[in-house]
Amino acid sequence: MRDLTDWITKLKARDVSASEIIEFYLARIEALDPMLNAFLTVTHEEAKSAAKLADERLAKGNGRPWEGLPLAIKDLVDTAHVPTTAAAKITSDRVPDEDATVWQKVKEQGAILLGKLNMHEFAYGTTSENPHFGAVHNPWDVARISGGSSGGSGAAVAADLTPASIGTDTGGSIRIPSAMTGVFGLKPSYGLVSVRGVMPLAFSLDHVGPMARSVRDIAWMLEVLAGYDPEDPHSVPFATVPYREAVGKSIQGMTAGIEEAFFMQQLDPEVAEKIHDVLRVIEESGVRLKRIEEPLLQEAPGIQYTIISSETYALHEKWLADPELPYGEDVRARLLNGKEVRGADYANALQARRRLTRRISKWFDDIDFFVAPVIGFPATPIGDREIEMAGSKYLIRPHLNRFTSPFNLTGLPAMSIPCGLSKKGLPLAVQLVAGSGREDILIQVASALEKAFPFQAPPLFE
Repeated sequence: MRDLTDWITKLKARDVSASEIIEFYLARIEALDPMLNAFLTVTHEEAKSAAKLADERLAKGNGRPWEGLPLAIKDLVDTAHVPTTAAAKITSDRVPDEDATVWQKVKEQGAILLGKLNMHEFAYGTTSENPHFGAVHNPWDVARISGGSSGGSGAAVAADLTPASIGTDTGGSIRIPSAMTGVFGLKPSYGLVSVRGVMPLAFSLDHVGPMARSVRDIAWMLEVLAGYDPEDPHSVPFATVPYREAVGKSIQGMTAGIEEAFFMQQLDPEVAEKIHDVLRVIEESGVRLKRIEEPLLQEAPGIQYTIISSETYALHEKWLADPELPYGEDVRARLLNGKEVRGADYANALQARRRLTRRISKWFDDIDFFVAPVIGFPATPIGDREIEMAGSKYLIRPHLNRFTSPFNLTGLPAMSIPCGLSKKGLPLAVQLVAGSGREDILIQVASALEKAFPFQAPPLFE
């Protein structure tokens, strides 16, 4: 498999140079990205120059841990002197002077920027259908969405136009595209990874995390990305954890939670069947299942809507005052909905969120991890607005984050793990959730599932 860990091994053995790796990816991007539209900016010359310097360091024996490794990241993450636009027309000429903390961290390890990735405008959507720069296409079926808002990240990682990426997640925007494109995506605990220098969508819900082609890469990336940032008011000082040590550890003796009244309803039959397959694999690995009943989950979509609408409107209010500014129609409409949220509605939603967080956090007194769907159905065709499941029709966009947003509200770590394909050859996935600060458990369980459901690359992009 071509992943970060594999490239590191080859670089250290001098089987390949950093320049050769960069040329390999730049060639793939040039040849294959026209089918996907995953990239907004490709840093051709900058990447080549950085690779040359990396080779010089490696030749002298003073290479850093990630020396020469390529990485493309979501266009919401600030990169000094490289455009960071949030895939919006309003900010299409924005070029930051400083790096976001997360990019600064990986760059200091020696990583090389391949470019910035397409997304839903201002990250306010779940499909990555962008009216300004075009939709991101799913590498498993280019007529379908890649999910959002980190759609370019999911598509580029799945198609191996970058071995890994950094995405953001406010209501599911790492996990949804990871599930739809068949890659691994982790939303860390709230505050574990700095959001400084990442264009905000909703202050109290935003998370930043890794997307990759293997669990071992997720673990390694998280070791670099995690850590307290005194310049980020949302940062939380968690204990340092060697996440790579969790890869390959037995999950025997653990307890897994499952909740059916909320999480196992409104599902495509193939998704439901796959969740049961995952539960069977988990049980065969020596894990005990515990059924959970949680009526408060029914309130989660309404709480999420109120909080994100209010906080996002506050961030965009100054721009929305000018009706001529070129927002996409869908994003403008959603932003203006936030104007109608009253202060009392927001205050009540915050209080309901506290109740929900306390209740869900208490699950982990009795279980080690929780199992749920990521989304209720595989990737849908670009342009579709409704989907039919079990004889009922549902709107696609609000349904995409139904199962992910509860864990933005609670701030708990959650991960999307690919677990096979549908009959139409589209990726299916499962979501794992753990207690606050227990990303090591997610990695441990994901590693066990990775063995049972090995990573698959889309045939057109192998």
